[in-house]
Amino acid sequence: MKTIAIHKNDTASIINRKYICIILICTLLGLTQNSCKKSTCTFEDNTYPPACTKGMDVVFVIDYTGSMGGAIDNIKNSISNIVNTIVTKSAGDYRLALTIFDEATKGGTPTYIGQTPYTSLPAANKLVITSGPTTNQYLTTMESFGYANNSTFATQLAKLNGPMSLGNGNGFPEPGDLLLDKIINSSFAGAWRPNITKLVIVITDAPASGNDDNNNAADDAFLTTLATNANTAGVQCILISTLATSNYETKLIDNNVGGLKLMSANFANIAPDISDMINNLCENNSQNKIVMK
Repeated sequence: MKTIAIHKNDTASIINRKYICIILICTLLGLTQNSCKKSTCTFEDNTYPPACTKGMDVVFVIDYTGSMGGAIDNIKNSISNIVNTIVTKSAGDYRLALTIFDEATKGGTPTYIGQTPYTSLPAANKLVITSGPTTNQYLTTMESFGYANNSTFATQLAKLNGPMSLGNGNGFPEPGDLLLDKIINSSFAGAWRPNITKLVIVITDAPASGNDDNNNAADDAFLTTLATNANTAGVQCILISTLATSNYETKLIDNNVGGLKLMSANFANIAPDISDMINNLCENNSQNKIVMK
């Protein structure tokens, strides 16, 4: 009889090969179990902009000067429809903020300065910029970010052009760009959450003026910088304006990734326009996917 000798080292080699085979089989089985069961696998792309279903922080930036009363009233009358759009698109994961901007000549103040809706706000929500040559700018957060805060948002909105009188503005341009700067760069409406849709909705019938009540190249440059800041912070902007064109359009929106605009808007339709623009932005963001087949 022929005897076959198996040396100790050979036995160890066979056993090691067995273990390697077992590990490979288990790994392959694990990959199979975790692979897509459908013909198409969709993976979230974490690059900007994120889908609205990841959550939404939405700031309304409203021109609070004398010509804006009709637009504000139309928003107030249909705010439930606007909020429902945000609730639906965010799958209920949303925060709202309400801000306004105004201007008055030096030596004068807006009527609302002494009214309860304004005086009752926290001091941190009220900013008066006095660096301009002839005018002061009044930037106000009526409602800071709060989770699922549709009720308190609506309460604060209802005070505008009601218990809290409209401002006057001064010349034609208005200082909305200064308010945008504070919201994007200084958390004036509250700190933004990460990895969600961050949205600013600007509603105005005037171009941006900075602190001098003039619309010039300095304001254009400032808005271009704000667009860069917004992109860096992951903030998208929507502009709704009655103007055919403005520096907000050409310097801010046109340089903002995913930004949208509605020019020559009829403020009689502003509420459905806001909802439509939110729907459009969220639809665009939802296409930011990597699809593997």
